[in-house]
Amino acid sequence: MRPETFKDHYSQARLFYRSMTAPEQDHIVCAFTFELGKVETVAVRCRILGHLRHVDPELCDRVARALGMEGQADTIAPAATPIDLSLSPTLSLLAKAKPTLEGRKIGDLVSEGYDPTILDALLTAAETEGAVLEVIGLHVGPIPSSTGETLTPHHAVAAAPSVLFDTVVLAISGTAVDAMKQKAAVMNFILDAYAHLKIIGYTPDAMPLLDRAEVAIDDGVVKMDAREGVASYIDAAKYGRVWSRAVLIQA
Repeated sequence: MRPETFKDHYSQARLFYRSMTAPEQDHIVCAFTFELGKVETVAVRCRILGHLRHVDPELCDRVARALGMEGQADTIAPAATPIDLSLSPTLSLLAKAKPTLEGRKIGDLVSEGYDPTILDALLTAAETEGAVLEVIGLHVGPIPSSTGETLTPHHAVAAAPSVLFDTVVLAISGTAVDAMKQKAAVMNFILDAYAHLKIIGYTPDAMPLLDRAEVAIDDGVVKMDAREGVASYIDAAKYGRVWSRAVLIQA
């Protein structure tokens, strides 16, 4: 015979949810909302909301609100009353994550007339941190710098969206920015990086692109006007995401 504790279906789920950081709880809410939003049978959605209420009332309310189903959770009698277990921060990935770029990939969108000193500083920093830097251009042909040297990119931007990279850089010159504003692939590259809460480094001449994309400057949008700016970008990129930005994106 199974012990009575087998009847408790909620306490461990409650422990897991409540041990998460706020951004992780947000992701759990979004995941339930996404999956339940695809369930066509309303009764099933109501039933799951009823189970979520036993896991955590706030979780239930947030998912119900996101679904437009407030007050529709079923009333479910649990086989065993859930208990509040001591929280375990070790269950959280974010709570124990250390800032690092090791093993991560930087996508550097480069235009004609780019500043080679910025690129050199980025390459050096990436190697030091154990990251990989890949250059993206409007095409895969050679790109001339402001000093006349050329660089052959790894990708064309139309084939290398920002979702392929952990963090991105906009190394854009003033002579190229107007033309790049007209490229849908360029704007999508920026919009997706911002919407996915990624760290974005940018040269001052790239500001019109950020303005067009309606990117709000926050701690994860870092200006790189010299080698010191590159260092600031690298320090920010080690944290992976700007979780506070999610409030603006979801709104």
